[in-house]
Amino acid sequence: MKIILILLIFGTYIFSSKLPDNCMLCHKNTTPMDRYHPYSRFGCASCHGGDKYATTMDSAHQGMVLNPSRLGHAKIFCGKCHKNIIKRVNSSIMNNMHGIFDVLRYQFLETKTIRHTKGIYFVKNIPTQKQTLAESHFSKMCAACHINQNEKIFKTNRKRGGGCVDCHRISGAKEIKILNNKLTLIHPKLSTKIPSKNCLKCHNRSNRIGLSYFGKFESEGYGTPYHNGKLTHREGRDRFYYNLPADIHHKIGGLDCIDCHTQTGVMGDGKYHNHMEGAEDISCRDCHSPKFESSSKSYLTDMLITLNHNLPYPKEVAVTSKKDTPIYNLQKNGKTITFYRKRDGKAFKMPVLNNAPYHAEAIHQKLACSACHSSWIPSCYGCHEVYFKDAKQYDWIKHKMTKGNWMELRSYLRYESPTLAVGYNKKIMPAAPGCQVITTIYGKTKYGKTTLKHAFHSFAYAAWDPHTTQLKSRTCIDCHFNPRTLGLGAGILNLKNNKITFTPFYKSKKNGLPISYPIDALISKTGKQHQTFSRKYARGFNKKEVYKIIEAYKCIICHNSWNDKIYKNFKKSKKLFYSGKTVCYKEIFGNKK
Repeated sequence: MKIILILLIFGTYIFSSKLPDNCMLCHKNTTPMDRYHPYSRFGCASCHGGDKYATTMDSAHQGMVLNPSRLGHAKIFCGKCHKNIIKRVNSSIMNNMHGIFDVLRYQFLETKTIRHTKGIYFVKNIPTQKQTLAESHFSKMCAACHINQNEKIFKTNRKRGGGCVDCHRISGAKEIKILNNKLTLIHPKLSTKIPSKNCLKCHNRSNRIGLSYFGKFESEGYGTPYHNGKLTHREGRDRFYYNLPADIHHKIGGLDCIDCHTQTGVMGDGKYHNHMEGAEDISCRDCHSPKFESSSKSYLTDMLITLNHNLPYPKEVAVTSKKDTPIYNLQKNGKTITFYRKRDGKAFKMPVLNNAPYHAEAIHQKLACSACHSSWIPSCYGCHEVYFKDAKQYDWIKHKMTKGNWMELRSYLRYESPTLAVGYNKKIMPAAPGCQVITTIYGKTKYGKTTLKHAFHSFAYAAWDPHTTQLKSRTCIDCHFNPRTLGLGAGILNLKNNKITFTPFYKSKKNGLPISYPIDALISKTGKQHQTFSRKYARGFNKKEVYKIIEAYKCIICHNSWNDKIYKNFKKSKKLFYSGKTVCYKEIFGNKK
């Protein structure tokens, strides 16, 4: 009997030696993961571990991991081929979330400056009872979007985490089906052509760029519109939205997030960047005023085009101005510049930035593209955070219920013409609340009664590209005489005898807020800044800048086209006006100087 058993085992080994591992004896009826990880070469064990020489299920599954892309496992399995990528992802903001955490502590008034940490890995070692409010809020409200999160804990259809598969998986979890009369294991499919829905799992909160890009504005939660007996505009379980103009890149081209955002910008470059703008790699000019290099120079270009398998091999590809990352889907052959959609290879002629006065004039060189071409921005004023010290809530880092429960309430949601401010890059760009923290803390008295223990507020703005780009820019008047744009908030703006008057619509004190300025006001009419920024160079307009912006409005009333000759040299035109030598001066003031 022993001899027969030995022969059976030996015979099985000889037979299986033609396969990459013994796993394939049982799992040969498995749907392909993708074209670049064929089972005939990789088998199962090279990715999932286990004993590839075993002849029984129990022994074969010893040491096996179901998801080798969780970053701890990925170092061992994916790292065999993708070592550099795993290293980059480990230090990325997408993994550590340190930018979010560091700013949160600053905005919760716990640090006087932005103190740089390693985010999740910093908070992980702090006992719950010793957590600050910001650390507790981060653990229970923010960390669910950690890309290395454990997927099993999510009970909704918007599961997050899982490591590499958080982005690269394009089909559901594994399942077993009968296909062609055979019991078949359906393996999840992986791809570098990441659908936008994967990005939206996380990028639908905070500045909400994921929703804005597709023309969705989150409503205040009233559950409207209501059509045919149903709440039709639902985002997730308890959030609702209105339809607004989508970004032109989606509306006209149907572009996915990955069509613009590079793998370096998303997965990191191996460095710990303090904020998103440090990790970000792409800019509008990289596509609309591109620089090219020979495609033969970059191994990365060749690899990415091969992985995509929908795109042609060009003579030249565009590269980002910031990190020289190949934009391999923006290609040049001779004088022809073509942009290819990564999902299916659909080709578009790339419109290139022109030298029209509104682009080339010195007076607009300080503007980011988004300052003029963003049609609206989601503005969430007065984010009311209620904290119950003695209740419990799930901790996304410790993966268990711990003491302390947060409730998030909204006060004043608006979609509007973007406020403009000086951004982190010293350019004028759109800005909105980010965040205005109004915090109320409740705890129990010694008699067991819940009572107000403490409250604080910290109002902040942030500058970003809202991803609501349109081909047609905002009007000159919308920028030069709109109180929202200037940062004054909603209200009535007037100019008389060269003096600015402004009457705000929102009265903070009458609405129960302990602040003297309107909740939607970044600055006063004299340029006093009411709300803070978390970036070194970011700020609202000062008094001189406010008057300078409005001064141009005096000319715009009549000269409302960029084709007007006064804009050929606006500085010279103003000089002629104030010296009394222009037609409009004489019409207004006569011949008096």
